[in-house]
Amino acid sequence: MRIAQVSPYSWSYPGGVNRHVEALSAQLRSRGHRVHVLAPFDPPDQRTHRLRDNAQPQSLSVPRHLVPLGRTVALRANGAVSNLSITPSGVGELLHELRTGHYDLIHIHEPVAPLIGWVAAAWARQPLVGTFHAYSENPLPNAVANLLGARRVLANLKVRIAVSTAAEWTARRWFGGAYRIIPNGVNLGPPTALRTGEIHRQDRLRIVFVGQPVQRKGVPVLLQAFKALRKEIPAELIMVGPSVEDLAKIDDDLHGIRALGKLDDDAKRRELELGDVLCAPSLGGESFGMVLTEGFAAGIPVVASDIPGYRDVVRDGVDGVLVPPADPRALAEALRQLWEQPGRLAELGRAGAAAARRFAWSDVASQILDVYHEAIAISGSRGGHSVSQSRPNPGVGG
Repeated sequence: MRIAQVSPYSWSYPGGVNRHVEALSAQLRSRGHRVHVLAPFDPPDQRTHRLRDNAQPQSLSVPRHLVPLGRTVALRANGAVSNLSITPSGVGELLHELRTGHYDLIHIHEPVAPLIGWVAAAWARQPLVGTFHAYSENPLPNAVANLLGARRVLANLKVRIAVSTAAEWTARRWFGGAYRIIPNGVNLGPPTALRTGEIHRQDRLRIVFVGQPVQRKGVPVLLQAFKALRKEIPAELIMVGPSVEDLAKIDDDLHGIRALGKLDDDAKRRELELGDVLCAPSLGGESFGMVLTEGFAAGIPVVASDIPGYRDVVRDGVDGVLVPPADPRALAEALRQLWEQPGRLAELGRAGAAAARRFAWSDVASQILDVYHEAIAISGSRGGHSVSQSRPNPGVGG
């Protein structure tokens, strides 16, 4: 099968959706399918640095499987920054590829996102599958999308996927329709010596945080909780993602904290395997929590906020601990109790490792392939399609 994975987000600045797309594409290729990713790409030049306030892109060259769809601009949405293409050149590249790529199926990730997801859903004539990744309670962007004709555009999708019940709630609330819940996947990898048998008590509790240094991820809450915790027990906080400069903007007391900045996947997994507990204190706006399943796969116990999205992954008291969001005192207390109960810490780590199998990419990819076959069957045709020369269902004015 020849498949196009369409992402609205810049491939130069990896995030959760693009990591999902990359891992899914690798799984599909390993099964003999031909997969291209259609996504924006920001080259590492002066113009990109100016537009991003000198933020360095992480992907410096165009991968062989990527069809680049122009540059992006940074837009703030849902408590984070999204790098989206809103240029005519990106839309032109997308339409050209849809017309000439001879795809059997188009899989659009975030089909309402401007402009790439929306245009692909409105104009592609191949069988379409859409995955909804986001959870949001903010009515404004979704209401605007509906005013522009989102429900008509999304009617072109043959099958809709949501990565969690939280993402399904958002999509169904605003756009109607039926959704197949298929979670984000995780690469399990082989068991490591660091996580075989019991977790050995160290001379301090090593707490690991993985995420962006943004308000939504709860970094200020974690720093407050850690300051209280270190007065009671020996503890160390390892921050993967934030730099020292990032944290200094939030709090000038960084005693006991190691800020490692951005790490590659292997280095990140190593830190998880060396840690005693993964802490995910997000305030909200999370549709799933890929970092939680990565923690499960590394065998590290998880303490996370009790919020939609995270509740789809962590079963409180079974394979992790959920605490009230934005509550430093409750977070510190949960961490202290785990330090005082090393047997429970080890039990949660083993349960999390077992839970990771529910999200194994091999199983997730099989479920998505079944959806592809269903979408093709519904459409009643098998590829060789091109973009319609007439406007099929573009939304506004359609």
